[in-house]
Amino acid sequence: MSAQTQYLKGVLLVLISAVCFSVSGTLQALAPEEATPFVITEMRMIIGAAFLFLWCLCFGKFPARGVRIPWRPLFICAFFLLIGQLCFFSGMKFLGVAAGAVISIGSAPIFAALFAWIFFRITPSFIWAAATTAAITGVVLINGFNLDSSRLTFIGILLLDGLTYAAYITYSGRINFNIDSDFCVMLILSIIAIALSPVLFLYPTEWVISSWRGFGVCLGLGVFTGGVAFAFLTAGARLISSNTASTLCLAEPLGAVCWGIFLLKEQLSISTLVGVMLILCAIILLLFDKTEQKEPSVA
Repeated sequence: MSAQTQYLKGVLLVLISAVCFSVSGTLQALAPEEATPFVITEMRMIIGAAFLFLWCLCFGKFPARGVRIPWRPLFICAFFLLIGQLCFFSGMKFLGVAAGAVISIGSAPIFAALFAWIFFRITPSFIWAAATTAAITGVVLINGFNLDSSRLTFIGILLLDGLTYAAYITYSGRINFNIDSDFCVMLILSIIAIALSPVLFLYPTEWVISSWRGFGVCLGLGVFTGGVAFAFLTAGARLISSNTASTLCLAEPLGAVCWGIFLLKEQLSISTLVGVMLILCAIILLLFDKTEQKEPSVA
């Protein structure tokens, strides 16, 4: 596989993951009223891990007997995702979805670039800088940016979410696992599910099995925004730089807009349309960027 083909494959995998992640807002909007973000997150991890277990079982993705499983890197990846999940939902509760998306998703490419420069001495390309600027501007236009300065604590929490998300993309993409990435993601989601299991005793869970609506929402979140999304993201991050991967993840709000228009009948404003066009331009720029360097393996 040529370097350009590998790059384009990585871009495609990350974009697919962004499309899968973008369904989460629409599915949560369809969830029963008694559903809480914490139980939804836990069910997403449980179902996502179960889906990937069956996937690995059916397609022979389990490692051969005697192959060492890199537990330490897997726990580090799980830690990044777990902290990010908790920060994301805590910040969203007080700042709202729109401002939260701008801060957490928009800050991730900046942190990824800092990680690449600090740990690998890689300076982002001009094309990446232009694409990231366009994409972040697009996210702001799509979601709006109306913040109360008295809520700086929650802004910091959401920035921590962006930081841990960038750390996961950087770290998981650079690890030389020597085993299939789908199997790795299954273990990561399982670790998070176990860590978050206490929420099942703290918040209502009857809605999950009491109606087809609740079960369907959890199934969709678990399969598409859990198992499939994280599997594609992790596989794609192995093939391209963390800078490019984190910027491509800004396509998630673009997908959310499309789902909102087609499924929830939301109106398309001028600012949203401009934001969508900017994100599309950013993706096109990155498709032709041959200057971004992929970081070396770290384990």
